[in-house]
Amino acid sequence: MTVIGADRVMRKLSQLPDRIKKNVDRAVKTSGDELVRTAKVLIPVGKDAHGDGHERDKIHATQNADGSVLVDFGPKSKVIEGDRGPRPFVNPALSVTRKRHKSRAKRAVNKAVKELFNG
Repeated sequence: MTVIGADRVMRKLSQLPDRIKKNVDRAVKTSGDELVRTAKVLIPVGKDAHGDGHERDKIHATQNADGSVLVDFGPKSKVIEGDRGPRPFVNPALSVTRKRHKSRAKRAVNKAVKELFNG
């Protein structure tokens, strides 16, 4: 049995992983930047770890070659030996941005599929 147009659909489906990766990488970069902005707002001012007064400037994100984003929250986010209390600005920043990150990634996948088949 032959399906009319199956070859065309298979060609489009073979292009799907590349489009999804491109769109999701962009969404992950945006989410990483948003996480950095949120952490910079939530970081407590005062009691500087190194005495230079620039704790907000030490929070930054780096996008890796595989598309993932590594966020460095600076020296104030580190848990020192024996003192395992909650990180006062890292965990709230992660929990606030988690839902938006998941939604942004889902929209990126949907957008890639729609672009492939509609455009």
